[in-house]
Amino acid sequence: MNQEMILIIVPITYLIGSIPVGLIIGKLKSGIDIRKHGSQSTGATNALRILGTKSAILVLILDFLKGAIPIFYIMRIDEINSNYAPLIAISGIAIIIGHNWPIFAGFKGGKGVASAVGIASVLNPLSALAAILTFLPILLTTRYVSLGSILGAIVAMIILVIQSISIINDYNYIYALVVGPLLVIKHHENIHRLLNGNERKFGEKE
Repeated sequence: MNQEMILIIVPITYLIGSIPVGLIIGKLKSGIDIRKHGSQSTGATNALRILGTKSAILVLILDFLKGAIPIFYIMRIDEINSNYAPLIAISGIAIIIGHNWPIFAGFKGGKGVASAVGIASVLNPLSALAAILTFLPILLTTRYVSLGSILGAIVAMIILVIQSISIINDYNYIYALVVGPLLVIKHHENIHRLLNGNERKFGEKE
């Protein structure tokens, strides 16, 4: 794979990640910038709080697909798989960076969970399933979306690393070792509130 192709794919995946789905839906539905309300995130959880259930589901699905679809197609380019497999992981990282720091929205976006699960579902469906099966029981028992998201992301990234290092020419561990910490860092305010006992629970309004 030539260098020009690499310089094309990585910026494109960043730009795809930068599409601020939650911000767009908030503007179209209610004429508001959801980053000025609730947790100030463009993600589905804040969309649920500010825009309602239908909008939140739409944000969740589109953010998931924003991660899954580009990686799905990149993985089907034979030249990448044969000669530059690390580009798959790098493209996934670019999508998450774009989602979290979108050029189209003043570098103020979401926390990357839905897009990260979308990417993981293509890289290794088992890791995405593990994330969901970790997230749901925690959400149902504690009603803390952030706690479920953090622990689900950690479980998924551990599985990605373990699987990746056991397979020749598999570089998913690069994605996991970068994106895992990024997801935790983006939840630093949630972690602080969890420790202080004042984190919002699922279903609570602004």
